[in-house]
Amino acid sequence: MNNNYDAKTGAVSSLVSLLIAVLSGLGVGSGGLLVIWLTMFEGVSPQSARGMNLLFFVFSASAALVFHILRKRLKYRLVLFMAIFACLGTLAGSYLGSMISSDHLRKFFGGMLVVSGGYTLVSKMMAKFKGRGTNRSPVK
Repeated sequence: MNNNYDAKTGAVSSLVSLLIAVLSGLGVGSGGLLVIWLTMFEGVSPQSARGMNLLFFVFSASAALVFHILRKRLKYRLVLFMAIFACLGTLAGSYLGSMISSDHLRKFFGGMLVVSGGYTLVSKMMAKFKGRGTNRSPVK
């Protein structure tokens, strides 16, 4: 990890953190972006990046949660149900993550990003293609 932070490096990291937090507030899955930033540009190990991402998420999610509560956008029963399973999944994931090597974890994470991105791209292309066929007006 780069411990020699100067003003320029700190400013860039702060700006990236702000951008990722804004994306998080919008509901975009920004955790992947933070992990990529930390591992590729800050030289942080994948294990440390995961932990830092979790801590970052606690603060950004807490801030966004305040606005959702104030706007009464939450279905509390559903949130409670999801939270229980999220805790169980997090415990299982943390346990599995401690058993998997950094290299395998990095490849798995990269594969998940490729599959997720591919799925999103194909879904949007299919929706656009299907929309083309149904929105045509008859030629006169």
